[in-house]
Amino acid sequence: MKIRILKIACVFLALIFVFPIIGCGEKDAIKLSFKSTSTYGYLKSIDGKTVTINGYMATSSPVDGSFMFLMNMPYQSCPFCVPNTSQLSNTLEVYPKKGKAFDYTTQAIKVVGTLMVAQSEDEFFTDEFGYEFNFKIVDAEYTILSADEISADLALWQEIAESNIVTEIDKMYQYVNFLCAWNTYYVKTYINEAGEVVKGYYLYPSDALNYITIEGASYYYGYKNGYFDGLVQKIEAVDKDKLSSLVENVRKAEVLSQKALNELNSKNYTSEFKYLEEFDNYDYVYTLDKGEELTSEMDLLYKEFSAWISSWEM
Repeated sequence: MKIRILKIACVFLALIFVFPIIGCGEKDAIKLSFKSTSTYGYLKSIDGKTVTINGYMATSSPVDGSFMFLMNMPYQSCPFCVPNTSQLSNTLEVYPKKGKAFDYTTQAIKVVGTLMVAQSEDEFFTDEFGYEFNFKIVDAEYTILSADEISADLALWQEIAESNIVTEIDKMYQYVNFLCAWNTYYVKTYINEAGEVVKGYYLYPSDALNYITIEGASYYYGYKNGYFDGLVQKIEAVDKDKLSSLVENVRKAEVLSQKALNELNSKNYTSEFKYLEEFDNYDYVYTLDKGEELTSEMDLLYKEFSAWISSWEM
């Protein structure tokens, strides 16, 4: 059986930034920052304009070069998504000019192209892998960044990337989000070994406990003693002072996870037996007593983490 997970299966990725680029209207190009791409209103105001942004091409971007995932840190192989969605977060899709393709490079690059933004913040473009995003750069080209175009903080940023800290914290948030909203996760309708159709359903409390307490289950890694301490130790091993805000974010996530876990263990939820159109079946659906509160806290912490990532400029 397959459960809807916090992050669509890792297939491709990379990150974002900005700087003017040689050619392609360098003088008129709008310099983006990775941080500015998180504000839909601003992006919509420059829809259709030529923009520039710096970053790294995903290690697993399509081999045919039909597009790339751009991120602001090296050595990543899987796009970040907002927990329990297929919406890209801290990841930008970039498409080449018609008839062209991107050659892969591990070096920091400077991208220039045309910004295309969805009609509304609630509307999305969707790629062939199911990822959703409300803006992209099209008709783009890239050049390799020169040494004098790279921030002095790049050495620390590369050390962070090599340590895999960001990916592990993103995984941590998959666990925390599950605890805060396990009742919204579901098992899809499937055919069992006997060839019988088994109707899909939203998770029961017993399912939620299994996913975090049974070794080898989807979120067991976060349930283990010392999990958060281990993350903090890895962060502080890179740079305790400069990464103190990241440690603070992880500790707040730890407090929230315990709060959500206590709600589950204390059985603070109700259920309703009703028809589920998506599964064409009647079944129980659970509502958490503090579901909205937990989800709100989770969203704020994840946005704080996302803002921390976006604060790094090359």
